[in-house]
Amino acid sequence: MKFAPFARLLGIAALSLSVSGCLWAPDLDRIRKDIEKQIPGATFDREIALSLGPVALTLVRGALSLSPDARQAGGYVRDVRSVEVAVYTARNLPADFDVRLPDALRRLVEKNGWEVAVKTRDGGEAVWILCKEDGGAIDGIYVVALDEDELVLVRANGRIDEIFKKAIRENVGSGTLARGIHAGVKNV
Repeated sequence: MKFAPFARLLGIAALSLSVSGCLWAPDLDRIRKDIEKQIPGATFDREIALSLGPVALTLVRGALSLSPDARQAGGYVRDVRSVEVAVYTARNLPADFDVRLPDALRRLVEKNGWEVAVKTRDGGEAVWILCKEDGGAIDGIYVVALDEDELVLVRANGRIDEIFKKAIRENVGSGTLARGIHAGVKNV
């Protein structure tokens, strides 16, 4: 039976995640708390919080390699060393909320070499993307996206620039945005 090895792999992955405590993202939870402090009355209820390190990502890559439809995603995951994702439902968020860069991220910028690559505020939405370089390559990325419905937090470490290059290479020709981005990327 072809499904048995896949089921075994998923079982091992689930066991390793539950044993290793990989289903909590403490760094991201601190950012959520900071944003809650900035917006009186607002709360963010966790929908999902997931933290995957090298062992869990190896299992994910193995599972992806078993499905022909998912193999392309495995190429992206290969360049990731760790990832944390948290999604929260926003409650009592005023339409005109005022929020600044969370303190934990501000400290990363001030003391740990992270840079704010994108900061945007448009009506009821706020987005920050922070990047960290190591040897001329983007080695880490933080994404904070807040709107009236939810707060999404992502932190990933690995060869982030390689992931972007792959995405651009694979999507060139699919639209003008992809072509425009590709034109700005050297040595793709």
